[in-house]
Amino acid sequence: MGIGHKRQLKQQSKQIPKQQSLFKTDWRHSHSYGGMLRRRRRGRGQRPLSTKDPLHLVLKVDRSRLRSKTLRSQKTFLLIHKVVKKYATRFRVKVEQLSIQGDHCHLLIRAPRRSFYLHFFRVVAGQVAQRLQAASLLTGPVTDTPGGAKSRPGTQLWRLRPFSRVVRGFRAYQIVRTYIQLNEKEAQGTIPYQRLRLRGLSSSDWKLLWALT
Repeated sequence: MGIGHKRQLKQQSKQIPKQQSLFKTDWRHSHSYGGMLRRRRRGRGQRPLSTKDPLHLVLKVDRSRLRSKTLRSQKTFLLIHKVVKKYATRFRVKVEQLSIQGDHCHLLIRAPRRSFYLHFFRVVAGQVAQRLQAASLLTGPVTDTPGGAKSRPGTQLWRLRPFSRVVRGFRAYQIVRTYIQLNEKEAQGTIPYQRLRLRGLSSSDWKLLWALT
């Protein structure tokens, strides 16, 4: 083996960890809150929020409460877009990305005040529930809806508290943007579902990811 070939192998071995580290983000970061983390004691403190960094927000519903069993039915899809747009404007929240999946929504947002974030979370969740029920798109009454049976079990539209994660750093920001875009392309059927998520994308998939967006 020549000296030149050894140098080439050494350079390649140095590059591999850097390439893999792009996808080794710790999603159980201290800047995360809600979702499954609420079942742990350390996940029940104050929600980390930032007025300088973007926030990745995930809202998850109980499919059994939806008549169509999906958030991507035409009426439900348009209703959610309308609610998010209206209250983003009201609470001065900038929505950089919104991807509506079958049973959850991904948002990448920014807000100049902590209170604006909190108002946005609560009002959007409540208004989506109320408007879905008013449009007869739910199987029955849900909590936080006028006339709903708040004490009855099985009446929650939202399965978990909203999951949020403060996105710190440009690399983390790029990963989140790409991850949300991948979810949207998969939901559209443009790219087949990837079990390995971003690591499973082929070169042609990467080209399709941001095409015509």
